[in-house]
Amino acid sequence: MSSKHALALLLFAAGCDCSGGTVTPSPAVIEVEPEILDLGEVFLGVETRGVVTIRSTGTSSLELLEIALLDERFTIASRPESTRIVPASSDVVVLTHRPLELGVHQDRLRIRSDDENRPEIIVIVRLLAVTPPPCDDGNVCTRDYFDTELVRCEFEFTDGVPCEPKDRCIVDAICQTGVCLGRRKECSDADACTRDLCRQIDGECVFVQAEDPCEDNNPCTADICSASGCEHEPVANGSPCSDDDLCTSGDACFGGVCVGTGEPDGSPCDDQNSCTVDDRCQAGVCSGASILDAAAEGEVVFRYPLVEWAPGAFLHRREVSLSNDGVALGMDHLRLVDENGSTAGLTHVIFTVAQCGSSVYEFAYRPPDALVEVRWVRREMQLADDGSLRLVVGVRQLPRDGFEPQTTTYILSPSGRVLESQQRSPGGETGRSLLPDGSHVFGVVNSLTPGPPEGVTPFLSSLGMVRETNTRQILWRHDRTMSTPYHWAEFLGVAGPRVLFWANANFGALDFNTGSQVWTRPSAFVASEMALSTQLNLGLARVGQRLRNSQVLAVEIIQGNEVFVFPQNEDDAITIRTDPIISPDGRIYVMVQRNENTGSGWTPRSLEWVELTPTGQVASLTPLLDYVFPEDPNLVFHEDSLDDPYPTLADDGVAYVGYGDHFWAIDPGGNIRWTITSTLPNAYSGTVPLLRDDGVLVISEGSRGVIGVKTNGGRMVDEGWSSFRHDNRRTNFTP
Repeated sequence: MSSKHALALLLFAAGCDCSGGTVTPSPAVIEVEPEILDLGEVFLGVETRGVVTIRSTGTSSLELLEIALLDERFTIASRPESTRIVPASSDVVVLTHRPLELGVHQDRLRIRSDDENRPEIIVIVRLLAVTPPPCDDGNVCTRDYFDTELVRCEFEFTDGVPCEPKDRCIVDAICQTGVCLGRRKECSDADACTRDLCRQIDGECVFVQAEDPCEDNNPCTADICSASGCEHEPVANGSPCSDDDLCTSGDACFGGVCVGTGEPDGSPCDDQNSCTVDDRCQAGVCSGASILDAAAEGEVVFRYPLVEWAPGAFLHRREVSLSNDGVALGMDHLRLVDENGSTAGLTHVIFTVAQCGSSVYEFAYRPPDALVEVRWVRREMQLADDGSLRLVVGVRQLPRDGFEPQTTTYILSPSGRVLESQQRSPGGETGRSLLPDGSHVFGVVNSLTPGPPEGVTPFLSSLGMVRETNTRQILWRHDRTMSTPYHWAEFLGVAGPRVLFWANANFGALDFNTGSQVWTRPSAFVASEMALSTQLNLGLARVGQRLRNSQVLAVEIIQGNEVFVFPQNEDDAITIRTDPIISPDGRIYVMVQRNENTGSGWTPRSLEWVELTPTGQVASLTPLLDYVFPEDPNLVFHEDSLDDPYPTLADDGVAYVGYGDHFWAIDPGGNIRWTITSTLPNAYSGTVPLLRDDGVLVISEGSRGVIGVKTNGGRMVDEGWSSFRHDNRRTNFTP
């Protein structure tokens, strides 16, 4: 080495700056954050962790000499990989602790380094161990515990444990999949003149006088119930009667038989069927030529216009039902106006359409919101097996008026006669399921804050779910407080042994027989109906941001586990346009709208009919290429709200669905059988197709009409319906 190079090396080692001065290396500097690590409240048995950051803020590297816990109550989970921390960098120490005793837990973390000014730093680490939250869900059929790994309450089914249903007519009950199930108590007094009942509230057998227990449907006999049984005595000869023969006249009773005089063959008659024309008597039978037989599949066979009314009248297209004998019932919303054209309240008309457009009855009523401004209105129609109609109207006032909910119920006979009316109760209904034993399960929203909200004070309410007997005695009630002001809640229906609901950002289920909670799961916003299949243990709902349906959520009904979400992520480019439907063999159908970002917002561009497997995989995708959105997409929406259409499914797998001015019949796999196009841009938005047993599909068209379309003859299946909650044909009840 040259002397010149040796001198330079010596000067560098000495700290020479070669300009006449000497550089002194700066010492290492340590910074620790935080120096008091408070982990707050921690549930007993739950492992928690905290982080202490060590920084080197000097110009020289920092040498770590020791990192240790002095009291050894906590644990060092990880420490810096190197003992040297270069300037302007940092590393961390991770501490963990699982408290097994209540109270304060504290330790000291010692950090030693070559920082001459602070060679040792003591960090205080502490937490407060508290009792875990109570996990009792009130259900004797679950074992409730706090899971310290998942840090949440868990509920395990305790199958085989004896239990006691609220319905005292259920005996020998044991827990099965978290629900109290048993057999129905039998009551019999061996008397043909009484109806044998079990009183659900206390399990006592009740025997009441039966109405016409010996009725033989013969107008020429007097039916008597005696101790020896039924007796049928002929009425006086010559008594007028009807032999139900449209080709006879002068009907009268003779020897207990109703007979009449026959009309000649070819005589005009009326077979009371609006689907036939040119009715004539032939061999004592009145019949005509069927307009259905002559029609092609997909052809409109009848049109039923609704009464013309003031502007603003519209159908509640979701409020429909179909009776066992094929009568379609709907609800017409009519705005009343005074002589100046100003709104003077509301009235509603229940209309009925039989056969090919003939009316059975109309029933007009004025709901309690007729002259009151309201925030929400909930209306539904519930059709019993005997043809009686339960009409439920629930309203909530505007916040400034107190936000009070109120429900009115009307019950109509099959002929439209009012059996009960103006039965008012506090609380706004959110849905009701009518059960085969005559009892009901329903949801009702109740105000918890009296009067109008003041300032920023949150307005609280609760969703109450109630099971009533057929005599209106309450078997059980389950309430869930909604903590968010004006929060939405939904009663979603009865599926097997479960009562399903959505409230407070949770989707959940109750035990049908006890009303106790079986499970709940956090869920995105559910603002519409569910499709329920007890056969497949599957429930489906549209979810997403509030009032925005961007995904389909599928869950198990029995345990509430998520099966799939479609699509997996929310995307503004996709809108789920219909509630999903489920076929008996597990296929799932839904309409999807594709949107395009035009720079000024998302605009709808196309529609697709999507078939999913029970696990959420796309089985087929059919672009509905014949549909074109109008320039103003709002024109396709229903006048009442932004209601979407509701598909229905036939037992042969054909799906029926409309949107805007188009209506389609679609085969499994996506083949389009036929399409109807209307002159109205919103003709089929919000509509619910009703498929009669004779193969005629009844659909609302626009606001002032109903049409009947001939199909290939398939019949509607309960498994394919969304659970509309409106009548027993939408209630999947199989406990």
